[in-house]
Amino acid sequence: MSAPVESSVAASLAAGSAKRAARSRVTHTRFPRWAIPAGHLLLLWYCLRRIALLRNPMVRLVFLRQVYFVGVQGSRAIVLLAVAVGGVAVPGATLLLGANNSYLYDILGWGLVTEAAPLFVALVVIGRSASVISTELALMKVHGELRYLEHMRIDPRDYLALPRIAALTASLLVATFYYQIISVTGGFAVSALLLNVSFMEQMQLMLEALSPSGILLAGAKTVIFGLVIGTIACFAGLYAGETVNDVPRAQIVGYMRSLVSLVLIDVIFAIATF
Repeated sequence: MSAPVESSVAASLAAGSAKRAARSRVTHTRFPRWAIPAGHLLLLWYCLRRIALLRNPMVRLVFLRQVYFVGVQGSRAIVLLAVAVGGVAVPGATLLLGANNSYLYDILGWGLVTEAAPLFVALVVIGRSASVISTELALMKVHGELRYLEHMRIDPRDYLALPRIAALTASLLVATFYYQIISVTGGFAVSALLLNVSFMEQMQLMLEALSPSGILLAGAKTVIFGLVIGTIACFAGLYAGETVNDVPRAQIVGYMRSLVSLVLIDVIFAIATF
């Protein structure tokens, strides 16, 4: 073999090993405890920059499957929670303040629509969907599926994390919207049945009390909740250990970090609002 041929072969092998090394750094990276928040931000920033990949048919298919799992299959729990909260809060507040009291609708608009809806729906999504995402990705890590994706030059963040974060955020936004509708209408329906008040008059007063700023605040909070929960769940799974014992640990880590982050973000929004 001549020297130019040998040098070209060596260069190609070096380039291949460099590419494999670059690919292996994706899921084999180890973040120190103090750098874990930065790791979450890096994953979120990467997925936001690659959002155009949702037009890829395979990535879009994963996105649609996750929307079905998070939004459609999880809708029953959210509907039951909305009916329970609205059916208890609205009649109780109406009984205490009176159906013609304007403060009643201001309080219900702030409590049910702006505050309770994003928070309660996010709690349901954390317990039902985010934990499953962390477990699923951790199992894929243990079984070597992430390594196979990297060998095929497919970044796991593009194929696994991006569609899941986008689907969880979109599903959370839609679920919050129909939670708001069901809790308000269901609550006033129960109030009309129990307290002999007019359903249509209460709904009209409620619509007049709702402010566009409160609805936008609830929407912005919901989007942030979805991005944070999805990122934490995917991070816990992608960067879990490589043994079976690390799978339940990833689930617990994803759940607890999502819960703590949810509370902190809600407190920050409350402080900024007041």
